[in-house]
Amino acid sequence: MKWETYSIDFWKQRIKEAEGRDLNFIYYQVETPRWEEIEKVHKEIIEKEKVEGKILDAGCGHGRISKWFDDYTGVDFSPDLIELGKRENPDKRFIQADLKKLPFKDKEFDWAICVSMRRMVIRDSGQEEWDKMEKELKRVSKKILILDYSSPREYTIL
Repeated sequence: MKWETYSIDFWKQRIKEAEGRDLNFIYYQVETPRWEEIEKVHKEIIEKEKVEGKILDAGCGHGRISKWFDDYTGVDFSPDLIELGKRENPDKRFIQADLKKLPFKDKEFDWAICVSMRRMVIRDSGQEEWDKMEKELKRVSKKILILDYSSPREYTIL
């Protein structure tokens, strides 16, 4: 598999590189003012689209969006990111899992949210890998919201 970002060591290194910075630097290496803009736009989209209920954050990292939801579950394959999420957001649920084989029942979630996952997976691993993840997300959630860091105003609902 050529997907470098699917390496646990890759994310360990990114966490290390972000020490002393905004935690979001782990994922998209821009400084805090840009992150504040991204956060604002993503929150506006979530409110506009009435994303509520039981939420699955797929590829959650440290749970950046967890603060916006009461019933939140974050999933990531990186044990280091899951531990960081638990430490930063002790009142939220975080699970280490592969997005192609999620440990949830059919339609268990009202929404699955993916932030910058689709572009990264397609770029690094190919459309076929994303298709497997999307199929699994459609299985466990009623709707999917796809957001991005580099183009925060663009979004897709599946």
